[in-house]
Amino acid sequence: MSTRSILVNFNGYPSTMNSLVPDNGLANLAGSLFETGHETLILDYSTVDTIRRMAPQELQTALSDAYEAFLTDMRTAGKLSEKTSNLLIELDRKLEQHKEEEFIRIADEIINKIEEVNADFIGFKLWTGDGFYGSEKIARHIRGKYPDLKIFAGGPHVDFFKENILHYTDVFDAIAYGEGEETISLLAEYVEGKRKLFEIPNLIYKQDREIKFTDLKRVEDLNLLPDPIYDDEIYPAMKGNQKIKFIMIDESRGCPNACHFCIHPLKSGNRWRLRDVTKIADLMERLGNKVGTNAFRLAGSNTPAHLKNELALEIIKRGLKVRYVSFGHARDADKEDYELLHKSGCVSLFFGVESGSQEILDKDINKGVKVEQIIRALKRAEKAELLTVASIIAPCPHETPETLKQTLDVLVKAKPDSIVIQPPCVIPGTQWYANSSKLGFELHEDYIEKSMIYRIRALLPLILWDPMPYRIGGKTYYEAIAMAQGLAIELEKKGRITGIDDYLFLVASYLNISPKEARDRDKRLFFTGDYSGIERMVNMFNERVTAP
Repeated sequence: MSTRSILVNFNGYPSTMNSLVPDNGLANLAGSLFETGHETLILDYSTVDTIRRMAPQELQTALSDAYEAFLTDMRTAGKLSEKTSNLLIELDRKLEQHKEEEFIRIADEIINKIEEVNADFIGFKLWTGDGFYGSEKIARHIRGKYPDLKIFAGGPHVDFFKENILHYTDVFDAIAYGEGEETISLLAEYVEGKRKLFEIPNLIYKQDREIKFTDLKRVEDLNLLPDPIYDDEIYPAMKGNQKIKFIMIDESRGCPNACHFCIHPLKSGNRWRLRDVTKIADLMERLGNKVGTNAFRLAGSNTPAHLKNELALEIIKRGLKVRYVSFGHARDADKEDYELLHKSGCVSLFFGVESGSQEILDKDINKGVKVEQIIRALKRAEKAELLTVASIIAPCPHETPETLKQTLDVLVKAKPDSIVIQPPCVIPGTQWYANSSKLGFELHEDYIEKSMIYRIRALLPLILWDPMPYRIGGKTYYEAIAMAQGLAIELEKKGRITGIDDYLFLVASYLNISPKEARDRDKRLFFTGDYSGIERMVNMFNERVTAP
């Protein structure tokens, strides 16, 4: 006997090109299920068609007008006018109302699929924003139709909030944290009646109203993982041009660093687990041929320098005509052969810079890196013709105008090709959460629940979002956002581009347009819900990636 299941990825409205990347996590789970004799179907709603569904045609003219008003305000006054703010808020209200109706339609579609494939269980991947709020509503609607169907969930949101999800909702029979490849196959055995929940690692569930945890277990040998599955019949969103053909490669897991804000060492462990270089190159070849692409990203949150160097050599040795992007190192920059990476097809590196203030790096971040190393790494990568992204957290807990000025000066001096400014996020389990008071955060009493159900307003600028339930360094959410926006404005004045990540650099390289044009086009198309324009952009990208 084997089970049939449905794996669902719903994250609300796809808001950028990189939200159209195929989901490697669900593809990995599908591979594990099939290897152990079970069948599954991936329903991925981060697609081009979902954009059309979530931004109806009747609102697109108004969205275009609002975007032009937004641009005009920012050019002339550097801030939104009351008229434009009110227009955006009203459009957001209409879109949210439409979205609520769409949740039910999507739930009914999934119900039809459950009946069509005779599914034994369903699994949701939970994300922040509608990836949790919307998924929970969809799951609840399905539960009303099938009260006895087993419904599970996993994904980043479970790693963030764990048992708090089960305090909030009873719609899931169990939720999975950590790595899911073994867990999903054992859950299939549980559904068959062959195994008990307490025997399955990485689970959180309720028993007699008491929340139970099973032990955390990680995949020790990545070489033994089955190939992820992107076949059209298993992953229908891969048909045609619903997704961009840009594949994530699981080359490593784990991170030996201990940054105070980061969840990755908790999720993936504080030591590296590495795939053999030949296995990584084999996987790139196989998936490239199956999907019809030569565009990849190394998925590791902290890919070690020596592994990238060895992979570059293997790619060159095999003559693979690939383009890829990856995480970059500042602390270990001297160990990375940037010229070799560029020669092998590496387009861009994403550097977690966080701050240009040594005090902030030491006190707030625990980065273990010197400012001089950051500057040297970015300059060396630039010299090797790699496009660099410097990711900044602003403001950090002990940020001041002086430390923010230090960050500005470092970025102007180091000249990364793009700066991505992230708002501070306090994730349960991290040092920022455990030592929040000491590090300058004032978390509201209901911080966990409000953060867990926080809604991401893709249409609205951050200044119009609901405030995060904390103060940072004595500043309100809106004061913190103003500091970040001030930094972005100063960087642009000094000729530094903001808001382009490594994904978009790769997209721009295939579209033969400048990164700035790719950024501006991406912002306009997704803001206005221009389905036809997004479809053309995706089609063009997919036409230009070919199997290696």
